Amino acid sequence: MGTLFRISAPLLSFALLAGLVSFVLPAEGVARPKRNPADPGAVVSQQGEKEEKKDAESAGPGGPMDVFGDIELGWKSGNVDLILRHFGTQKVAISVEGTGPSGGTFSRNQSYYLLKDLFRYTITREFEFAQYRKPGEQGGRSYAIWERQYQKSDDGRLIKDKVYVSLHLESDGNRQRWVVDEIKSIR
Repeated sequence: MGTLFRISAPLLSFALLAGLVSFVLPAEGVARPKRNPADPGAVVSQQGEKEEKKDAESAGPGGPMDVFGDIELGWKSGNVDLILRHFGTQKVAISVEGTGPSGGTFSRNQSYYLLKDLFRYTITREFEFAQYRKPGEQGGRSYAIWERQYQKSDDGRLIKDKVYVSLHLESDGNRQRWVVDEIKSIR
């Protein structure tokens, strides 16, 4: 039998929208992915088509989906720490409408204050997943885009844009982890 993971509702909806997970409900009512007996690593959709194998880096614990799930939850709740936990050793390019500076590359500490001010001076009304690009065969990069609607706290204007977040694999000794490379708003 395959491994069962507990997954939060926002991350599950994100994974379902991205087409990374499909479920078949067994008789006992527990949702489990349906496996292809001829190829145990492949997941079979409800229609019976074989989907591509999911490697540990793209779908497992610590993969891009986990990082994007934390970013979504952090953004919706205004919790900067959920976002910063996925910053690596390099500076991150940040250019988001509603922040003080017009953009640049920032250290982890600078990013903390930049995002803290963003959440203090804007009220996020909507932050909904829109698009995901999974990493290629060699790992490399992954990105996600959310549609954001926020209200400026100074004048009350309601503004719509999209937030783009890209990740890359960073080596940390013997292990690799997905870290934030860039956060920017796009129209």
